[in-house]
Amino acid sequence: MLRMTMDAVILAAGKSSRMKTSKSKIFYDLCGKSIIENIVNTLKKSGFENIVIVSNKEHAKDLSIFGSIALQEIQNGTAKACELALQYISDDFLVINADSALIKPDTLKTAKEFFSTRGLDCLLLVSEVDDPTGYGRIVKHESGIRIVEQKDANDDILKISLVSSGIFFLKKDFAIANLPKIDNNNAQGEYYLPDIVKFAKNCDLFEVEKDEILGINTQKEYSNVRKIMQKRIIEAHMQNGVVFIDPDTTYIDINVQIGQDTLIYPNVHIRKNTKIGKNCIIDTGCIIDSCDISDNVVVKPYSVLTGSVIQKNCSIGPFSHLRPDNVIKKNVHIGNFVEVKKSILDENTKASHLSYIGDAIIGKNVNVGAGTITCNYDGYKKHQTIIGDNVFIGSDTQLVAPVKIGNDCLIAAGTTVTKDTPAFSLILSRVPQQIKENWVIEYRKRNEEK
Repeated sequence: MLRMTMDAVILAAGKSSRMKTSKSKIFYDLCGKSIIENIVNTLKKSGFENIVIVSNKEHAKDLSIFGSIALQEIQNGTAKACELALQYISDDFLVINADSALIKPDTLKTAKEFFSTRGLDCLLLVSEVDDPTGYGRIVKHESGIRIVEQKDANDDILKISLVSSGIFFLKKDFAIANLPKIDNNNAQGEYYLPDIVKFAKNCDLFEVEKDEILGINTQKEYSNVRKIMQKRIIEAHMQNGVVFIDPDTTYIDINVQIGQDTLIYPNVHIRKNTKIGKNCIIDTGCIIDSCDISDNVVVKPYSVLTGSVIQKNCSIGPFSHLRPDNVIKKNVHIGNFVEVKKSILDENTKASHLSYIGDAIIGKNVNVGAGTITCNYDGYKKHQTIIGDNVFIGSDTQLVAPVKIGNDCLIAAGTTVTKDTPAFSLILSRVPQQIKENWVIEYRKRNEEK
């Protein structure tokens, strides 16, 4: 039986100098995962069990979580990088660049089978592209295949549109025998891995979609790859029955899950491992990060939700802010300019306007009036507010934590609560109102005389 497991070598020792930033491109975010993490996940999905990463010294520690590290201290070319990885290779292997983020698992699986069943020394993934600038050109001749890099190509070769992806399948024995033969007689003075094809008696080409071979060497290329990846993600959700008003202005990370018949409006960002149920509405301008949202939830415009659990039939927003560690239970309404942090709001509770709820446990059927604040911070520590079921909290109320409010209490508007209260209590702390008739007339007269 054909053995379909295979090793993989990721070439990740480059300096990313053309990105013009201090951060290596392989750690750039690409729809919720770093570029290197996307590559590693693709390889694992494709059946590559042993992953070897050729790294420079600076990034070796960060990359070690993804596989074995082969350290390339001198940046003298991809052939030397591949040669360094051979000590960790147990069998035939794939070589892929660390920025080849768009290659698909199914493509690699098919190419791996093609390579294995034909007993090839070398298989090169290639593509026909509209603009071959920067790519190594595939030159076919009677004795085989040659790859000519951009800087070494003459005018005729530069016109060739069939280009190398930089992704190779190599037989281990063939690589061991021929990698040391590669010289650096080229414009860059580097040892090019593509030169190995000239030693192959049995080399073939495997053509893939042009988007799959795109690399990331500049900020413009990074932006282009992000767009393609984002388009793939959204199209996959569409196939599962998610409705997008304007896919071009919607941003969904790779691990996000969205249920059937959920409607996504323009300018929405849904990030990390967010889960959204069926029949939800995510309205314009919302940002949702690391949340678990159940069915039939409406998130109204320009709300920001982070690290929160939202149960069925809730309404959030507009302009609400859910900070991390909230549990919002069924049928809760959180409205305009309400901020909630590290709190539990039980079923059928409402906080409709202009309130701050922090470090609180709020019971069922509670009405939180406009301007209510849980005063949870004393300058040194955070304290908890606990509110029972069926409590009515009037507008402009301050609850100074730690404090407990019993079931069925009524807190009058304008009250500052500083003490625990038993069930069925009326709580108020207002100064008695005074009315001084005609006081304004006398006040104006005194000031006019001055």
